[in-house]
Amino acid sequence: MHCCIRQALIVAGLLVAGVSGVSAQKAPEYIYPTAAFNEAEVASQMEDGKSTILGLAKLKKKGRTYYPWQGDRIQLYPVTPYLTEFLELQKKYRKGKKVATMSNAVFSYHIEGRVIDENGHFEFRDLKPGKYYIVTWIDYEKSYDYKVQTGRETALNGYGEILYSVPTYTWYTHKYAVEQEVSGIVDVTSDGKMSAVISN
Repeated sequence: MHCCIRQALIVAGLLVAGVSGVSAQKAPEYIYPTAAFNEAEVASQMEDGKSTILGLAKLKKKGRTYYPWQGDRIQLYPVTPYLTEFLELQKKYRKGKKVATMSNAVFSYHIEGRVIDENGHFEFRDLKPGKYYIVTWIDYEKSYDYKVQTGRETALNGYGEILYSVPTYTWYTHKYAVEQEVSGIVDVTSDGKMSAVISN
């Protein structure tokens, strides 16, 4: 069996917003797929096989390419009707009052891997042929400019009277990191090694 298969770190539907002071933020409504989940079939799919996926994860934003950090987690799930429905729901309910999620049982059937270098490469071994959903999260940089009043410019006439007085500003650029999900479906058709690229 895969040594990496374990209960997911993400507990579906049980994450509740923290409480600040005397008021609590209302938790979102979690939307679950309605398709049946065949646990025995998925457990069989997760047994040891003879295939390896050699992959690359990357994210392109405004002409720049970003990669996950070495050691970042990357997850692999067998594709099922339940998972397919979840991915469709996720497009519709990603933020706001409703959030798409999966049951704890589905989350538990995955392989947790790690990115093996600074160029976004990853590897999953001992897989059976089948379709797999691979997902990771990549940080990229965003920025915005803003101005702060730092003084005033005042002009006087020859008598010392103020002709005009206007504020002066200094412009700053604020940079910050944003995390984006990067995913893809890989179809392993036979035993052996195959390459795959997941990107957004």
